[in-house]
Amino acid sequence: MKILLIGGYGMLGTDLREEFVRRGWEVIAPTLEELDITDPVQVAGCAEMAGEWVVNAAAYTAVDKAESEPDEAMMVNGLAVGYLGQMAAMAGSKFLHISTDFVFDGTKTEPYTEDDATNPLGEYGRSKLVGEEQALAHAGVVVRTAWLFGPNGGSFPRTMIRVAREGKPLRVVADQTGCPTYTADLARVIADLIAKIAYPGVYHAVGPDTMTWHEFACRTLSAAGIDYEIAPISTAEYPTPAKRPAYSVLSSAKIEAMGIAPMRPIDEALAEFVSRLG
Repeated sequence: MKILLIGGYGMLGTDLREEFVRRGWEVIAPTLEELDITDPVQVAGCAEMAGEWVVNAAAYTAVDKAESEPDEAMMVNGLAVGYLGQMAAMAGSKFLHISTDFVFDGTKTEPYTEDDATNPLGEYGRSKLVGEEQALAHAGVVVRTAWLFGPNGGSFPRTMIRVAREGKPLRVVADQTGCPTYTADLARVIADLIAKIAYPGVYHAVGPDTMTWHEFACRTLSAAGIDYEIAPISTAEYPTPAKRPAYSVLSSAKIEAMGIAPMRPIDEALAEFVSRLG
């Protein structure tokens, strides 16, 4: 198996690289300096490097900043995905793209399935939805995930541990609900999808536990062995430029029906996360 991995040095991309290599697959992962995915000419030139799959883990992820930089978000998360999908098609490669729970508005009270209507609340979500449309237009596999955390970049649990160790007050939103997803476990699921040669379409892949950000913070500090008070607050008490979906739990039933094992429970994932942080 030969894979062209875009964004292979980010938080998820690093774990994807390691998972693919662990399986004995050949991985080509150009750096940001080597490839600008917003340049269609550069992207087209990658066709000769593509193998059986092109996997895109690159993204503009600054959710709040996207409100003031909608064009930049759309270029990376939307239009560039089309360039990559077209390149994959030219090379005869299958295409897999990573998306997000932010394509939903959070008004449901039960897990979102792949068939539920999308309705993003902000510029980040809108840009990611366009990316999904671009990927699907090129017969791509879209993997939606949520609340990602891993040791290879900035993440919510890393921030919670740092702030607690600095002795600063911690106030965390307790009225937004989702599924924390560990990058190493998501990488395994994505590799399983590739190994099974998943049909084009949308797939949800998230951690198995549902909780609020406040509970996620408490369980993070518990895993790190830190006894620290975390005050629960409402979304209204912590205003942000971008609206967040109040409920963005995704159902992973579709991939589980394919025989793909669920991810590890959050406490097991956090224990490994903390260990990898050192």
